Amino acid sequence: MEKATSKTREKRQVFTLSILFATLYASITVLLAPISFSAIFQIRISDALIPLSFNKRIGKAAIYGTALGAVVSNFLMSIYGLPDVVIGALANLLASYTAYIFSGRKGVVSKVSACLLSCLVVIILVGALLFHVVLGMPLESSLASITLGSVVSIVFVGVSILVALERVLG
Repeated sequence: MEKATSKTREKRQVFTLSILFATLYASITVLLAPISFSAIFQIRISDALIPLSFNKRIGKAAIYGTALGAVVSNFLMSIYGLPDVVIGALANLLASYTAYIFSGRKGVVSKVSACLLSCLVVIILVGALLFHVVLGMPLESSLASITLGSVVSIVFVGVSILVALERVLG
């Protein structure tokens, strides 16, 4: 009985944190809409939440939350329509899961490696698939826009937040 209660509590905690991450992700994205949805230079500061999935204690919630947050923010604000809602959420889900895979490893190098791979997922899905293949934008400019923004938000800001969070959580 106690084991079932523990599992239920854990599921409730993941669900609650997922909603919190989704709300935070969507709020930041919508608040910073001019740079969050730009095709010229897209930087989603909210993508800095993706690396938090590297942390085992909150990882699953960060995975679900960043994906759901992308659905909400892209549904509300994106000029690119349904493809952005679907591909953007998938990009966040896979990028966050990529970081989560590395969660058993220690050190800053592991964190940075996980975040660089997460960036690569976003670059391929949003820059190449969404912007170039689906929307017909030039490949070079699509990749340049997403790469620069993802490196800033996921690697620089995201790793900084992750390191600070892990110092607090222990």
